[in-house]
Amino acid sequence: MPISSNHALITVFAMLIVLSTMWRRRRLRRAVRDLPTRMQRLLGPEPLFIPPPDDRLPDDLRAYAALHKRTRWVIYLCWTVAAAYAAMIVFSVLKGNPS
Repeated sequence: MPISSNHALITVFAMLIVLSTMWRRRRLRRAVRDLPTRMQRLLGPEPLFIPPPDDRLPDDLRAYAALHKRTRWVIYLCWTVAAAYAAMIVFSVLKGNPS
């Protein structure tokens, strides 16, 4: 049974989300590894390593907090593109012309 283009693109978007999540976790783990031990203790548990709120953020963690926010936007972008494509497929099916 041949795979339709919709199924193929859904698979691509699923892989994009999985790979971008793995990329983010790897980047954060590497950044945490380079921090001093006392700064590592201020972070949340693995795998997200959430930094403390901005009002309690030490100066040594500002660069890490910026990296944490930047990498979060990459994940949000991937999820937005995948959700928009899924919404387009649903709209197409409801309209009556699936491909």
